[in-house]
Amino acid sequence: MKYVENFIKKSRAHNLLIRSWVPSKNQNKNILIIHGLGEHTGRYEDLAHFLVNKNFGVFAVDLIGHGKSSGRKGHIKSFEEYLDTVELSLIYIRKKFLDIPIILFGHSLGGLISLKFLIDRESKEIEKSIISSPWIETKVKIPDFLLVIHKIFKNIFPGMQLHNNLITSHLSKDKDIVKKYEEDKLVHDRISLNLFSEALKTIDDVLENSSRIKNDILIYHGKDDMIISYEGSKKISNKITNCKWILFENTYHEPHNDLEKSYVFKEITNFIK
Repeated sequence: MKYVENFIKKSRAHNLLIRSWVPSKNQNKNILIIHGLGEHTGRYEDLAHFLVNKNFGVFAVDLIGHGKSSGRKGHIKSFEEYLDTVELSLIYIRKKFLDIPIILFGHSLGGLISLKFLIDRESKEIEKSIISSPWIETKVKIPDFLLVIHKIFKNIFPGMQLHNNLITSHLSKDKDIVKKYEEDKLVHDRISLNLFSEALKTIDDVLENSSRIKNDILIYHGKDDMIISYEGSKKISNKITNCKWILFENTYHEPHNDLEKSYVFKEITNFIK
C-alpha cells in the first residue's frame, strides 16, 4: 500500500489537503471520502486500510476550515465551496486514474455535501455513492430562540463562531475512538453562523429534491445515533429510486468507528462490488 498527502489549490485563499491510500496492485475502484463537521480525513485510516485490502483505492479531502486544509475553522461563505471541493477532488483522482470508477462516500456533514453534490452537479464521474449518518435531522430539536438569534445575527456577523455542542461519547461506543478524538489536535468544535445557515438551507433543498438522484446509492445510519436522527436518513432513502437503506442496531453516530464496524465494512464492500 502507498500512502500520500498532497495539497490541491482551490483558490488563492485556500489549499486543500487530500490523502490517498492506494493498493500495490491496480485497484478495481476508487473511493472519495468527504468527512464530517469538526473532524478530518486522518480519522478514516481504519476504513481506508480495510478498503485497500479489498483492492480499492481511497482518497479523502480535508474540507475548508478543517484538518490541514486552509480556512477559518468551521466557516464557509457559501455551501458551493464544499461542492467545488468535491469537484476538485474528483478531477484530482481522474487525472491519476483515467478509467477506474469512482465511489463518493460522505459522512454526517459530508453526507449532506455528497447528497447536494449528486443533486446539483449530476457528475458522470461518480458510479455509486455511500452516505453515512447524513446531517438531515438533528436528534435534539434546535431551540426556537437559537434559530431567532441565528436569523438576526447571520447577516451582521456571518463569521461568528459557536460551539457545536458535540458530546464526544456520542460518536462511538469504542472508548479508544472517543479518547483519540478528544486528544486529536486537528479536530475542532466550531461552527460559524453562516455555515449553520448554509447547512439549514441545504438540508431543505436535499429534502425537496433528493428524488432527482439517479445514482445507485447506499444510505445507512446507526439506530442509537444521539447526534443525528436516523429518521432524516430514512426520509431521504424513501425518495431515491435506486437506494439501499440499512439501519444498524445498537450503533452510534460513526458506524465505521463503532464496535459493529465489521458489519458496516461488510455492507460497504458488498455494495461497492
